[in-house]
Amino acid sequence: MNTNQLWKERFNQHIKMLSRYLKLMFNDHLAFALIFFVAAFAYFYQQWLQTVPPDFPVEWIMAIIFGFLVTFSSVRTFLRQADEVFLLPIENEMKPYIRNGFIYSLVIQSYWIALFLFALTPLLMVVKADITIGRVLVLFAFFIVLKIGNLFAGWFTQKTRDTSYHYLDYGVRLVTNILLIFFVVSEIWLLAAVAVIVFIGIMLVHYFQVNVKNSFPWDLLIEKEEEKLQFFYRMANLSTDVPNLKQKPKKRHWLVRLVTSSLSFKQEQSFFYLYSITFLRSRDYFGMYFRLILLSIFFVYWIPLFWGKIFFSLLLLFVSGFQFITIYHHHKGLDWIKLYPVSETVRKKAIHQLILLLMIIQILVIFPVYIWFGNIGNALIFTGLAIVLTILFETFYLKNRMNRMSDS
Repeated sequence: MNTNQLWKERFNQHIKMLSRYLKLMFNDHLAFALIFFVAAFAYFYQQWLQTVPPDFPVEWIMAIIFGFLVTFSSVRTFLRQADEVFLLPIENEMKPYIRNGFIYSLVIQSYWIALFLFALTPLLMVVKADITIGRVLVLFAFFIVLKIGNLFAGWFTQKTRDTSYHYLDYGVRLVTNILLIFFVVSEIWLLAAVAVIVFIGIMLVHYFQVNVKNSFPWDLLIEKEEEKLQFFYRMANLSTDVPNLKQKPKKRHWLVRLVTSSLSFKQEQSFFYLYSITFLRSRDYFGMYFRLILLSIFFVYWIPLFWGKIFFSLLLLFVSGFQFITIYHHHKGLDWIKLYPVSETVRKKAIHQLILLLMIIQILVIFPVYIWFGNIGNALIFTGLAIVLTILFETFYLKNRMNRMSDS
């Protein structure tokens, strides 16, 4: 079998899948909101740069961000469950296939390095006046070389089934990478050379202790690939219906008991009860809601202009309401829900109640943040505008969106 050709087929199928779902994900108001988000963030970022003190720890900021970016490096293989059987006889011929996966992973992950470096370069130039574009390009090349080393190290480590070894590897490499990047950005070349020697030693240990002694980990690679695919499906499912998504809820017993203990068991509350538990136990909804609130708090703290704080707070409030509309289709594949002796109107009402509750909770959480970083007047202005946005969202946007979803 020509493994190069096999890679091309898998790669083409992957690109088709990505393009199909990305088109659906960004073919709605989300794309419009993202454009405003990026434009506003760039404006306030530029304003903030004018107030940055000369002793701002940009070296540590870059070291931590790029340390995480280069450390968590995995090779995409596009392997499937059946490959463990049908490709096993040609295991010795898989090198071209893995090489292509390595190149693809490097290109995709280098894109994120370039994106963050592009965003942090103005900050670096403000704090360190002697930085030029040429030196930034040298930094980019250094990050790419470090990424290649981490891809190899991660690939070597993947061959062991000892999860404690995996965690130890991530921890040691993360600390080493952060220190190495800090020394390079700070131009402490002697310590940077020591960190390079340590990193090379880590790679050699992985190679001789793990890579040479262990065979090709088919089941582990297939499991990791499935996890990556399901992660993308979960992200896409927040904007569109994904039939291939495998739902794997988390228990969160204490949180579910805390919320459901106050809910009524009346028939008209059945779907609100179901959707509340779905929100709490889902791997996506609850985590995304929590991160959106944290992001709102960060922008209220970071943005100097009051109306800039208001803009991002309201935008993230809208995103919270927008993202969780998909809970309506979360149980679409379960036929037993159709047995509920409850009308469709009650089901739609449950979505309205849940999203209204989530938006109100977000407003209540952000309200004291405005007081802490401003004053009571700013907090009241935000609350008033947020309530108006919530009412308009519920009355017009959510109602029309629910009608379209129920007809589909």
